[in-house]
Amino acid sequence: MSIGRRRFRIIKEIAEGGFGKVYLAEQISSDGFSRIVAIKLLHAKWSSHDEVVMRTRDEARLLGLIRHQHIVKVEDLTSIDGKCAIVMEYLEGVDLKWMISFLKEREMVFPRAALFEILLASGSALDAAYNGTPLQGGDPLRVIHRDIKPSNIFVTVPGGVKVLDFGTARANFAEREAKTQALAFGSQGYMAPERMLGEEDTPAADIFSLGITLYELLALESFGRIPPRPNKFATKVDDRVRSFPLNGTVEWNEQVRDTLRLMLSYEPVNRPTAAQLVEIMEILIQDADDMALRRFCRTLVSEAKTELPGLDTGDPLAGQVVAEDASSGFTRAATSQAAAPPPPQAPLGAPPPPPSGLPAPPSMKAPPSKTVKPSTSARTTPQQQPGPPSMPPQMGDYEIGGTPMPAPPRGGGKGMGIGLAIAGFIAFALLVVGVAIFFGGAAAVIWQASPADPVPNPDPVPDVVEPAPPEPEGGGRVTSPDRREGVPTAELTLKYSDAAGGKIIISGGEGFKAEWDGMADFAVGPMGGGRYSTSIEPAGGKKIRGKSFTIDSKKKTCEFTFSVDEKAWTGKCR
Repeated sequence: MSIGRRRFRIIKEIAEGGFGKVYLAEQISSDGFSRIVAIKLLHAKWSSHDEVVMRTRDEARLLGLIRHQHIVKVEDLTSIDGKCAIVMEYLEGVDLKWMISFLKEREMVFPRAALFEILLASGSALDAAYNGTPLQGGDPLRVIHRDIKPSNIFVTVPGGVKVLDFGTARANFAEREAKTQALAFGSQGYMAPERMLGEEDTPAADIFSLGITLYELLALESFGRIPPRPNKFATKVDDRVRSFPLNGTVEWNEQVRDTLRLMLSYEPVNRPTAAQLVEIMEILIQDADDMALRRFCRTLVSEAKTELPGLDTGDPLAGQVVAEDASSGFTRAATSQAAAPPPPQAPLGAPPPPPSGLPAPPSMKAPPSKTVKPSTSARTTPQQQPGPPSMPPQMGDYEIGGTPMPAPPRGGGKGMGIGLAIAGFIAFALLVVGVAIFFGGAAAVIWQASPADPVPNPDPVPDVVEPAPPEPEGGGRVTSPDRREGVPTAELTLKYSDAAGGKIIISGGEGFKAEWDGMADFAVGPMGGGRYSTSIEPAGGKKIRGKSFTIDSKKKTCEFTFSVDEKAWTGKCR
């Protein structure tokens, strides 16, 4: 990029959030060329926070690798007055959060055809981010957004849809700087149960978040707190899915509700992939006999944009001409961990299979019931795919990943031909959830002004492939080592009360994860101090989550036993 040559005339501030501001600006190049852009400028107080700065730069680099019509475009990464700055395309419109408020105030519903076109576009963006190959070549980036919600989906006056804010995304690319997570980011009201329980991130979590977004667009109200436990979760989802009105045929209305149930399945493996969701939305759009997306944007989005509250902050940069810094050092990887490309990242899983012709998983049969309900069975690993006070949103919401906080320890009729187009997916989805359903038939990225909810810091998939330590004794193995360096350790031994064994997953530290069958004592070896969370599936029983033990590294040895009857760990460190 050019260094110290470009200037930007700041026209006005268009949004402010916890991490920075977004400005409408005119980019003025040395050759006299100018264009309208948006500039995302980090607050000065975050410029010395390594993780926030690295994640900001990572977001820019990541979006520079992705070219998709429904993902906001980043033009450049630079620095202005010593602060990280992202130059982005300017989009004229509003985000879906503001659109919900606008429609609700006027006692209107979100036009169904436009709504499903927006979901189709969002699903297409998620599929491209995870499975798409960069034009520059190389492997898919395997991007998981991790913060899908209405404020991060933007609709433009000309009829476009853009997914915003990849500041919290998980991805595989060599230039990535942020390797750890000293801060926890997220929006609890849209977070999949497995993320709240500290399990690994998968693309299915984004589908769940998009399902919550779909509900809120249909109902024009918040879904509310998401219970992380299966029984309460199933009850709430079923109540919410039946609560909003639909004006289509009985059959079409049930298809919409069944689609929402699938997206909000408790088990990640039961949710459709992004590519499959695109096909489902195509089916629903054809029978949605109301306002399509282009007309919706030309009329209602245009009107909603004019209703946005003004933002008159008296920002000193407004009206000023600023120049990018002469040195590009700020935008380069400035930490030792980013000095060289990291080793190849372990893939999160195999790419999803083609949307049609999907075989049903073994041993799964569809009962005769017509009603779709989220599964409450023990979760299985998906096999199909590898702070500040709230302000009104301005021209949409730009965001870097929510509210920061110290991270805790990681723990047969009409439409028959249409139905055939996705028969493979429907057969798969229905068999998995045990149901027989027959389908008939110029925005800049803006920091989200409203704070995200505090959430537990999920235990991420290890970012770097590391050599596995020697195999411990006793039917257990460490699948991902603790990457902390120089921390005191204590020798850990685990025992299990049931001779029949089970499936036990232990996580904690920084990226640590282990698996154990419980059949014999597990001599784990030296372990860093802290709390370790577990997920336990007894032989023939339901999964037990949320149980943990704590290693006192000031002691030499620690021994803990899990009692299946009491559903608790007992023991201590000596």
